[in-house]
Amino acid sequence: MSDPLDPKPGDTIPAAESTADGRFKTLKLLRSASSTPMRSLADAAAIHNNPGVIAAVAGKTHKGQVRADNQDHFLVASLERALLVEDSSLPAEAGTRLTDTPQGRLFIVADGIGGHGGGEVASAVAVDAMAHYAFETMPWVLGRNDCSMDELEGGLRDAMEKAQARIRRVARRKNLNSDLGTTLTMGYVAWPEMFLVHVGDSRAYLYRDDKLHRLTRDHTLAQQLVDGNAMSEEEAKSSRLAHVLVNAMGGSSDDLHVELHRVELKLDDQLLFCSDGLYDMIGDSAIEAYLSESERPVNDVVELLVGAANAAGGRDNVTVVLARF
Repeated sequence: MSDPLDPKPGDTIPAAESTADGRFKTLKLLRSASSTPMRSLADAAAIHNNPGVIAAVAGKTHKGQVRADNQDHFLVASLERALLVEDSSLPAEAGTRLTDTPQGRLFIVADGIGGHGGGEVASAVAVDAMAHYAFETMPWVLGRNDCSMDELEGGLRDAMEKAQARIRRVARRKNLNSDLGTTLTMGYVAWPEMFLVHVGDSRAYLYRDDKLHRLTRDHTLAQQLVDGNAMSEEEAKSSRLAHVLVNAMGGSSDDLHVELHRVELKLDDQLLFCSDGLYDMIGDSAIEAYLSESERPVNDVVELLVGAANAAGGRDNVTVVLARF
């Protein structure tokens, strides 16, 4: 039996009253914005029925216990269409901003590489560039019936290459070391699908049915040796080669390998994005144990994960982004 308080298809937030003389009774968009300079016209039912929009999310970054500064950056965002009224003869005040139902959720973690602030700049530029691409392109491409996976993958690779070029331009302009670079792990959720883009050794995990699954591979020399059967997984964890990157954004090489995945999500899934400062310190089994505490608010779990990494030594910056659907 449905709850009478649940939103119904066609509901708007907030509902608008018609004008006294009925002149604008037929207007659906601008009329509803006449009483306040900020108004959401999002379809309440569409939001209520979209786990990707109403997911509980949280993020946190910390410099750790050893490093002098923090070169990690993260972003959690909802993408939505907006219309800004500048002037009109209709009953919408100049400055009124209308926002539509969110189109998707965006999660990004980037771990900068390079001394003297270079890594922090590289990770910030990468996050900004990919967020710009997601806002400008992702909802509109995915909304087309004729959108193909090949087209989407091509666009994401092109966006990563442009972000890499932008990192290099910023480095030249700021006279930073040309070897600066960054990892980048980004998930775009258009429920029930997630499009995952990855470069470097930050990670994305999926927690489903009480089990933690790693969605990305580490682009490191140690992982290459594991793949070639020259080193075991256990040996790789403690190897000095574990964080020698063979693939990152920025740097002096144009050879950028972009790892792409398409994942179908389910209710009760959890997505975790993190830098190596988390999994190096506490490992996958501990991460799984924290995510199993589903009764805890997401923000509390994020705080516990960051705290555990720091308690274990905090040898690196640690960043955690968690979404629970």
